[in-house]
Amino acid sequence: MSDTRWILESFRDTLAGVMGGITAVYTTQPLDTTKVKMQTYPEKYSKVWATLRATAQSEGIRGLYAGSIPAVLANVGESATAFLAYGRISIGMQYLTGKSSHGELSLMSQSICGALSGCCASFVLTPTELVKCRLQTQHLTGSVKSGVPTTPFAMMIHIVKNEGPLALMKGWTPTLIREAWGYFYFFGGYEAAKLVLFNDPDEVSMWKTAVSGGVGGSMCWGFAYPIDVVKSRVQVSNVSPLGAIRDVYSSAGVRGFFRGITPCLMRAFPGCGALFVAVDYTKLIFDRVAFPEY
Repeated sequence: MSDTRWILESFRDTLAGVMGGITAVYTTQPLDTTKVKMQTYPEKYSKVWATLRATAQSEGIRGLYAGSIPAVLANVGESATAFLAYGRISIGMQYLTGKSSHGELSLMSQSICGALSGCCASFVLTPTELVKCRLQTQHLTGSVKSGVPTTPFAMMIHIVKNEGPLALMKGWTPTLIREAWGYFYFFGGYEAAKLVLFNDPDEVSMWKTAVSGGVGGSMCWGFAYPIDVVKSRVQVSNVSPLGAIRDVYSSAGVRGFFRGITPCLMRAFPGCGALFVAVDYTKLIFDRVAFPEY
C-alpha cells in the first residue's frame, strides 16, 4: 500500500467516524439522558417513560437534549478515533496473520481489533462524557441553583478551575474497561451479522447495514452496561470505581448494575444502526471519488 493511499484511507475512516458519531447522537440523545438519570438517581427515576415524561415536563425539550453538544463531541471524537484505529489496527492484524484483506481475518481477530480500537477511544471519550454526565444530572444535584455553569464549555472550565485539569479524566479506568470490552462485541457483532445477512462482500444494502450495526450496538451495550453504571457514578459523584461498585451493590444488589439498561438498549439498536449506515456510506462515496480505479 502506498503512503498516499494509507493517508487517504486514514482520512476516510476518520471522516466516516465523524459522520457516524453525529448521526448516532441526534437519533437517540433523549434516551441517553434517561439512561444517565436512571443510573445515577434510581430512587427518583426507575421507569423509562416516566423519566422521559418528567424530564420533558420539568426541563422541556432542551432537558431531553441536555448534554447533546458534549455528547456530539464525545461521539464524534470516539467514533473518529475508533474507526480510524480499527482500520489501522486491522492492517497490522493482517500483517501478523498473513492475510491480504480485512475480510479474510477471522471473526476473533476482527473482534480483537475492535477491543484495541476501544482502548484508543477511551482517551478521547472520558473528558467529554464527564461534562455530559454533569450537565445531564445538574438539576438533580442542585448544582444549577448553586451557580454551576449550564453550558458545555463553561462546565469544562468550572471542573478544571475547581477540581484541577486531571479531573477531566475522572472515570478513565472504568471507561477504558468499558470501551475495550464493549468494542470487542461492537465490531465483532457487526462483522458476525454481516456474515449472516450479506451474500456477497461487495453487496450494498442500507437495511442490512443498519441491522448489522444494531446487532453490534446491542451486543456492545448488553455486555458492557454494568461497567457503564460504575463509570457514570464515578463521574457524577465523588467516589472511586471500587466505591461506586460497593454503593451500587449495597443499595440494589446485582440488579443495580442494570438500572437504565432498557433505554440504553432502546437507543443502541437504532443509534448504532444509523451510525454504521453513515460510516459505511461515507466510506463508499469517498472510495468512489478517491479511488475510482477500485
